[in-house]
Amino acid sequence: MNSRTPVYALFLVLSALLLETAGAAPLFLAHIGIPFPLFFYVGLHLAAAVMVARGLWHAFPAAYRQPPSGTLATLFIIASLTPLLGIPGMIAGLLIGLYAPKKRKSSMYHSIDIPELPYKPLHVSAQPLFGKSGLAGVIENAPDPDKRVRAVMATRQLRDKDAIPILRLALRDPVDDVRLLAYSLLDGKEQKINSRIKELASQLDRSEGIIAGKLHERLAAEYWELAYLGLATGDVRQHVLEEALRQISAAENLLPKEVGLLFQKGRILLNLNRLEEAEEALQEARKLGMSEMDVNPYLAEAAYLKRDWEGVSRLMSALDSLGRSEPPISFVADYWAPRP
Repeated sequence: MNSRTPVYALFLVLSALLLETAGAAPLFLAHIGIPFPLFFYVGLHLAAAVMVARGLWHAFPAAYRQPPSGTLATLFIIASLTPLLGIPGMIAGLLIGLYAPKKRKSSMYHSIDIPELPYKPLHVSAQPLFGKSGLAGVIENAPDPDKRVRAVMATRQLRDKDAIPILRLALRDPVDDVRLLAYSLLDGKEQKINSRIKELASQLDRSEGIIAGKLHERLAAEYWELAYLGLATGDVRQHVLEEALRQISAAENLLPKEVGLLFQKGRILLNLNRLEEAEEALQEARKLGMSEMDVNPYLAEAAYLKRDWEGVSRLMSALDSLGRSEPPISFVADYWAPRP
């Protein structure tokens, strides 16, 4: 905007006001009986509308003048359709609004940028990320909360069975970010299993025969997973184990006798501390062809809980050399091996 534009805009606005006043004054004379042609006022009013549209357009900031033809047409239409006080009101409203806006009160709220997440993608290197103490040691002992957050995030690279005890340890952390992150990861794992249970239950309502038996078997596996991973504890764990056993029993009624069903049933009964029934199911699974490497450790656990030390030694010694060489079974087998 050059230096002449404000003067030109002021000239046009004042001229428009004068024309509007000149056209409106005779209307009051006509009101008291002096004849006055209406077209004379209309002509002056339209001329004033043209001038005020042009003047306000020049007074606008550059960003408000685009597009020129559309802006000018809008200003002219508003001015021409509001006779008498329309043009003065339009001038006052637009110019005051543009150049003397109401001051905003200071707000108690402040806008801030979204912070970056407090972790970076894991980088696998030759050096252990958290040292020899492991993730649990970092969560328990690291003074830096960011390092504990990274340790919690690192559990995503672990199997659920290994990650969940570490996440439960993080739930006791004094820093909210660590606790909430651990809870979120635990809740996500539990929600996935619960979603699968809900979907399988929905399919079961529409199935029968062998298909229903297979669905009962899969439901038992999902309930077992909740207990096995440690996502269910206390009374809830007892409930999911009983529900898993109920699903296994329903599957046995619909399916032929299977090694997998008997093995799963034995493990569930063992966790329910129903030792005699657990041993019976596991031994039957072994008779149907399941290897001693898979069955004997659970039979040995049942014997241990019954304080049958000789039974534990016999069962662990019965493992073949291949089975006894794999940790952690190898350590247990060596401990219970008969001494010469």
